[in-house]
Amino acid sequence: MEKRGNCYKLSAASALVQLLQSNNLSNYTRRQAAESLGKIGTGNEKAIAALVQLLQSNNLDDYTRWLVASSLGKIGIGNENAIAALVQLLQSNNLDDYTRWLVAYSLGKIGTGNEKAIAALVQLLQSNNLDNYTRWQVAYSLGEIGTGNEKAIAALVQLLQSNNLGYYTRRLVAYSLGEIIRDNNHRFQAVKALSGYWRLDDNYYDLVWKCAQNMPYPDFYQAWHQHNFATRAMQSLKRILFT
Repeated sequence: MEKRGNCYKLSAASALVQLLQSNNLSNYTRRQAAESLGKIGTGNEKAIAALVQLLQSNNLDDYTRWLVASSLGKIGIGNENAIAALVQLLQSNNLDDYTRWLVAYSLGKIGTGNEKAIAALVQLLQSNNLDNYTRWQVAYSLGEIGTGNEKAIAALVQLLQSNNLGYYTRRLVAYSLGEIIRDNNHRFQAVKALSGYWRLDDNYYDLVWKCAQNMPYPDFYQAWHQHNFATRAMQSLKRILFT
């Protein structure tokens, strides 16, 4: 039965790919085909290639583009062409907030360990005109695909240190950091970033506790009190210079 089901999916996917390559296809039919491939085309190279080609079409309406990006995020796990197409879309000018959010979501599903996907999300995270929902999704996606990645960790630590970061965004960033930090240097940076934040609860506490359990105590102590060390040093310098 399973073998028969797989044969059916391959046959159906092949028919949908052929349909997408037809001329004068209505938007409705194109959308239906793209959405259906997202349900049955997992790992199918031809299905992924057809969706990538469609995504790169110049005359694609927004709704169809959303469906194609969503389908690639379901069936293109680890596929370089799917990831590259989504990254290219993410770097487009005048991209609306929802498309940007959706692409960030899809990359978080298929781009595990992919340097281009991580770099694109990091670049987006550092954008000045990012809405909160997209920022949350980018931070979450980095937590899914950026394990041990220096750029992803540095970007999340930098965001965690931002003064105008909302409470929920800070919680999500702390959660994502906890998912991807792997060595003592990463833990040091995370603890240092949280040391000046007074409201340690939920994900903040979990991150600090996880770091503390996996760090030599002197390193944890130094990271946690780094802010106090710097403050005392500045006070001492002022006393020397102005007394």
